[in-house]
Amino acid sequence: MEAEMARIFHDTDAPLEPIKDKKIAVVGYGNQGRAWAQNLRDSGVDVLVGTVADDSRKAAATDGFEAHDVADAVREADVVCLLIPDEVMDEAVASHIKDALRPGAAICFASGYAVAYGEVGLPNDVDVVLVAPRMIGVGVRDSYVDGTGFIAFTGVERDATGNAWPLVLGLARALGATRRGSVEMTCAQEATIDLFVEQGIAPALQKVWRDAAMVLLEAGIPLEAILAEFYLSGEIERTYRAMREMGATKQWRLHSQTSQYGTASRAERYEDLDTAPRMRKAIEEITSGAFAEEWAAERSAGYPRFNALRQKEGQDA
Repeated sequence: MEAEMARIFHDTDAPLEPIKDKKIAVVGYGNQGRAWAQNLRDSGVDVLVGTVADDSRKAAATDGFEAHDVADAVREADVVCLLIPDEVMDEAVASHIKDALRPGAAICFASGYAVAYGEVGLPNDVDVVLVAPRMIGVGVRDSYVDGTGFIAFTGVERDATGNAWPLVLGLARALGATRRGSVEMTCAQEATIDLFVEQGIAPALQKVWRDAAMVLLEAGIPLEAILAEFYLSGEIERTYRAMREMGATKQWRLHSQTSQYGTASRAERYEDLDTAPRMRKAIEEITSGAFAEEWAAERSAGYPRFNALRQKEGQDA
């Protein structure tokens, strides 16, 4: 099935004027919230921070921002950017945000999960938009400072005012998300691809690395050398960076002919790996809402399975 081409927005598509006279509240001052607030401020936008009275509020004040209780920040704002974890989003919106929103305000999500699968009940007279960086918080800030920008998914979930698109594009530009390109997505699409990478691809890669380590150990390769080759050397990371910058095939020229021949001639041995059915199962669980229901039940029960899985993987619960 041929996919439709998505719209991709750049700086030329996203003037800053629609947000220049807006007061923007950044709710949450963790890794993403701090980066968003600083990028917006450096783009000339009027920013205040809403957070609970903890170290994050102190950090926001130290960084030179007005720092308020969440509801107070929302009341002052024309645009509210939610940079809080998905698992607390519904409660935070219901308790601190929904009733404080101004009529005609806009609320921006950095992840589509809560809108697609949560129960965020928002007034009908507010715009609901999405700017979802494909980058961790420190990268959002660093790429803004160095001028490269970052890729993001951007969309309008509800255009109550008729001005949601100019506003979200201006917001994306002020963040640095239109320098490299911002792809139009719905909240459901963003949540689907995000969860799919985590559930459909990451587990498969973990299995590949474990099997590879086992086979190399059986062949007499020291564990220390395996760890150095797979992780510590950074060679694989650099190869993926070259794929990003040059393309999967063109980056071959960076490797020896022995490497190129070995990869190309052995690739067909893996063509019969039956990964697609498992990936389709992951997509089905995501898009049907089954995973969201499972995760909500897990949270309500106090995370028994999650804690057991983390202990199994050697993490602190």
